[in-house]
Amino acid sequence: MGSRSSKSKLLDKPNSKPTKLSTNIKGTIAEYQEIVNLSRQGLWVAKACDPQCPFDLITVSPTGKVQLLDIKTNTFRKNVKPYRRKIWRSPTAKQKKLGIKILMVDHSND
Repeated sequence: MGSRSSKSKLLDKPNSKPTKLSTNIKGTIAEYQEIVNLSRQGLWVAKACDPQCPFDLITVSPTGKVQLLDIKTNTFRKNVKPYRRKIWRSPTAKQKKLGIKILMVDHSND
């Protein structure tokens, strides 16, 4: 379907060739991992259907507190020496207006 970008990571699968995982696939995986984590915390979680929606998830606590979350995967600048510097994400003007919180997800295997 789409072309694989240079922002992808090689994954080693047992008994097969390494495959590249694109950044949008990593983002989708992060969203579903957070759905599992938030559900385990006792929250009800709903996923946004619209790809242009300013948030990814809606959580509702048993007491009725509603939160809108935008899930972002931690990324690092590769050309900064001597270590990789984290790229910080900030909410857009629309996200600030709507009170959407950004939830950064860190993958130790990236």
